[in-house]
Amino acid sequence: MINGIIKHKEVVNRMEESTSKGPMHFALLDQVQKLNQKCPTHHIPMIRLPGKEPFCPECQKEKIAQRNQKVTQDAETYWHRRKTTDVLSRDSIFDDPDLKTATFGTYDKAASPEAETNWNMARKIAYDYLAGAKYNTLFTGLPGRGKSHLALAMLKAINENAKTPVSCLFVSINELMRLIKSSFDYPDSKYTEQNMVDLLGTVDFLVLDDLGSESSFQRASREASEFTQNVLFGVLNRRNRTIVTTNLNSRELSAIYNPKLLSRIEKGIKGHIVKFTEVTPDRRSVEF
Repeated sequence: MINGIIKHKEVVNRMEESTSKGPMHFALLDQVQKLNQKCPTHHIPMIRLPGKEPFCPECQKEKIAQRNQKVTQDAETYWHRRKTTDVLSRDSIFDDPDLKTATFGTYDKAASPEAETNWNMARKIAYDYLAGAKYNTLFTGLPGRGKSHLALAMLKAINENAKTPVSCLFVSINELMRLIKSSFDYPDSKYTEQNMVDLLGTVDFLVLDDLGSESSFQRASREASEFTQNVLFGVLNRRNRTIVTTNLNSRELSAIYNPKLLSRIEKGIKGHIVKFTEVTPDRRSVEF
């Protein structure tokens, strides 16, 4: 698309240049006929070329300028969308592809009174974010209750309803760490540590999904734990609107993460903790 826009703009530029070089040197010049009829807008003589309708040179220049402006605006809109609205669908990192369809409308709030309460709370926080609020949100509790679902639903609602386009991003922490480590031998990868810290640190709204799960997949290695914490700290230290989901409670998180990292996670979360218990059924469980 952008290549087409650029090529079209080049053609328009050449057309504009050909009308601003002074005396035309084309073979058609001798066939140009200046008419007595005048342009009602510019009050200058109209011109006619063989087989063409009469036209006003100034009107043609204005049309070229308008086309140029539209091409420029289209290109600017395209790139602005790539840096804002399109980020959620293009750059999000999921470990569960089925989650991509999650919205507030597809969440089973009738599963329990707790589920409905948490659904309403998530919607309220999303509205607060749209109004400019700056604080973190924490979804915590048992697995399979819909924490990730509601977190992604919040991002979609924000992305679709923001008055000014914003950038939203959903990232599975475990998958993020896997991709970063896979880039160690490929410096041109988009998933290098620096690229990911820059991206996650600068988007307007970020979901860090399943905090703590990455530790259960690691060997008992201090280096691996420090690497993960350094990446997360590099991201969270830049941010003031992050949504975190975790199956762990505060005591369990304190046993895994550095206090400095936890302080970044807990920035403004008082009153913005959405908790799930066994009251809400596990949506992923299957009886057999």
